[in-house]
Amino acid sequence: MQEGFVLKLIFLESSLISGLFIMSLDSWISESDRIRKETKNPYSSGCIFTIGILTFGVFGSIASFFFGVLFLTAEDKIFPGFGFFFCISLVTIFIITMRSYRKASHIIRTIEIQTDTYLLSLRETGKSDVELPLSEFISYMILFRMERSSSSGSSSSTGSTWKYWDLYLLHRDGGCILLETFRDADSLKKGLEFFKTKLPLPIWDRSELLLTDPETKDIPKGQDPKIIEPSPWVKTEYKDQGTKIEIIEPKSAGKTFITILVPSLFYGAWFAILHSFLGNSENLIFLIFFIPFSAIFLGVVTVMTIFILFKKTEIIANSFELKLRYSTRIPILSSLLYKERSIPITYIRNVRTIRMEKDNQILCVALKSSNGLRQRNFLDILYNVQAVNISAKQLPGDAELLGIITLGSWLPKGPGYNDLVFAENVLESVMNLREESLTFSELASSPKK
Repeated sequence: MQEGFVLKLIFLESSLISGLFIMSLDSWISESDRIRKETKNPYSSGCIFTIGILTFGVFGSIASFFFGVLFLTAEDKIFPGFGFFFCISLVTIFIITMRSYRKASHIIRTIEIQTDTYLLSLRETGKSDVELPLSEFISYMILFRMERSSSSGSSSSTGSTWKYWDLYLLHRDGGCILLETFRDADSLKKGLEFFKTKLPLPIWDRSELLLTDPETKDIPKGQDPKIIEPSPWVKTEYKDQGTKIEIIEPKSAGKTFITILVPSLFYGAWFAILHSFLGNSENLIFLIFFIPFSAIFLGVVTVMTIFILFKKTEIIANSFELKLRYSTRIPILSSLLYKERSIPITYIRNVRTIRMEKDNQILCVALKSSNGLRQRNFLDILYNVQAVNISAKQLPGDAELLGIITLGSWLPKGPGYNDLVFAENVLESVMNLREESLTFSELASSPKK
């Protein structure tokens, strides 16, 4: 999902923007038999859009004009040419990305806890509803995270550090759904009081606030949830003695252009630096340092390009095993970088869906501690590098947590959370998987990882 990746790469690492994503209890609507929250697309307007226009519109135009004049007047065309290409590319990526999110400005995501039907309802404009029984959730889970952002031109030691406490609903299969994010302990405590009045689940605090509370009340089994309807973006077929499930990524000319443009910027920067060294004979001594730097730089860029922009995952399940086939969409490298990982059913603990911070939605497979599998192959390590960090969502008893499908958010068209839940149900059904049913007492009594 290139648009989402590029936009978050541009904005979410900024300390200024990070503060804009903090949720507020004021946005929750409380009624006698339910509480709900509606979230609009944060990328399509407001501060992000304004800051983006000022930064990329004004700065990009001035910088493009400067390098354009320099390119026309200077004798050496390489450096000013790359500078012009770089500025124009950033502006173009921003315009394509924001245009995509502006098309999705009508999208509203709703999370609703219904105490009359005892259902958790998750809705998104243009997508099918997902309903989950409240009786299947075992606790609230508190996770702490920190993000560091350095101001332009400053060292990492002087950067701003942002602290967050994320409050999740934890499902008995280990899946979790983000309810709210808080910036301080007092707000978190007020939030817990608010939610527990409607849904009296125990609290499992995995931060350092010591808020774990086993007090709970039985949640009765309520109304049967709706059957989840998949979108046309989900495809299932019989293949290689199993059921193949695929969540299709929507295609567009803008996405294809970004896919080509992003690696071109990195390789162009390397070429411009190399040309500047070779153009001055006095700097040839720096080739001693430039050659190993190039090997590392180009290696990292190539891996990033292939395994983030061109990664392809094929999921095939049967009653004996789950096969994950990794490759790339680049024809020349698809066979060279092909990797198949076969996981016996007896090694699988759970199949989980996770809705987490920064609008990430992920389908995961949790492996048991006793599975005996170890990642030591080079391609195993590369393909298990996630664009989204899910290590904090690993639970006691998980030997490994594999993220196999990650969805972009707030896009005008494409798969949604309902498709991940549908895929989870299909995998569990095909494998006839007997998932471990987690309990609060077992998790809370486990030593911290």
